[in-house]
Amino acid sequence: MGERMLLRGIDSVLSHRSQEIGRRWLVQTRKAPNLTGLAIISDAEMMEFCTHLLAILGGWFRGEAGKPEIGAFFVGSGKDFCKKDVPISLLTRAFVHLRKLVTECLLEEENLEGTHRIYALMEAVDHHSDFFMLGIYYFTKGYLEETFIRISAGENLSKEVMGKYLKDDFFFK
Repeated sequence: MGERMLLRGIDSVLSHRSQEIGRRWLVQTRKAPNLTGLAIISDAEMMEFCTHLLAILGGWFRGEAGKPEIGAFFVGSGKDFCKKDVPISLLTRAFVHLRKLVTECLLEEENLEGTHRIYALMEAVDHHSDFFMLGIYYFTKGYLEETFIRISAGENLSKEVMGKYLKDDFFFK
């Protein structure tokens, strides 16, 4: 019963508080001195990204979203942000902020009475951390894939030279 209630609590946080989480993330991101370069992304775009990410995270918890859905979203997002010339280091740092914020929101929502509830919450936090790590992995792949495409199109470099510096196994290869 405790796990089932916990999962409902997670679903509630992710579905009913997604706008609040997005706003809090936006404020944190805009205030962070090391993330000022993200100012080129509009608030609306940041909120849309966060809302979509939280919806996929909810699907991850419910078992409705797996690696294909997560990969498609994050690879596509990585490509999109690369096209906008947003540095990948800033984006991954912003993901870390969002992961921490979601953890805080889960902790705010849950009643931590009893050992079973604490362990269930720890497992949920691990599960959501796995989601973000997987997301960052796919995001980086998408970003690098778009970088490869952009350099290939804009420079007269052979695939061998490109492969020497961009060694990743991209989806399109």
